Amino acid sequence: MLRFRFSLSYLFLFSLLSILGCSSDDGSDIPLAENTFEAQKDDVLWEGSTELQLMENGTLVFLAKGEGLDNGVLMVKVKFEDEGSYTVAKENGLYYDTLGGDAIVAQYTLQEPETATFMVESYDQSSKTLTGSFELDLVPEAQNGKNIEYVLRITEGRFKGTLTEVP
Repeated sequence: MLRFRFSLSYLFLFSLLSILGCSSDDGSDIPLAENTFEAQKDDVLWEGSTELQLMENGTLVFLAKGEGLDNGVLMVKVKFEDEGSYTVAKENGLYYDTLGGDAIVAQYTLQEPETATFMVESYDQSSKTLTGSFELDLVPEAQNGKNIEYVLRITEGRFKGTLTEVP
């Protein structure tokens, strides 16, 4: 009988630790640091810094610059009004890979603008802080008239940054 209680105690302790140790949280609730982003680029984590600029004509320019060896740059431009979902025109979504952060080695544009999403989820006017999300499918720009069938998928993107007004 004592052995049975001993086994039940260990079983209960093991079950409790298993339940507390496991979580279905995918990390999306972890707050981002100021002026940063994270996304999946072809199903691989891509993260770095952001710049958010509001031009005099009301255009919001979003720049996401990868860190480390993956130092690609994503640029999205939308006509900013407030929180909400924005349509990204084909010429206003651009991604490029760089060599060492300065030489462009590949450039991508939106495949189908109607499938691109850019959302401003919160905007604090007093602190000029924006948070949001983005997803885009991009294709390489044709080189020498050759069409390339590769699609660069940027998914599960989210960002937080301070909006700078540019005259």
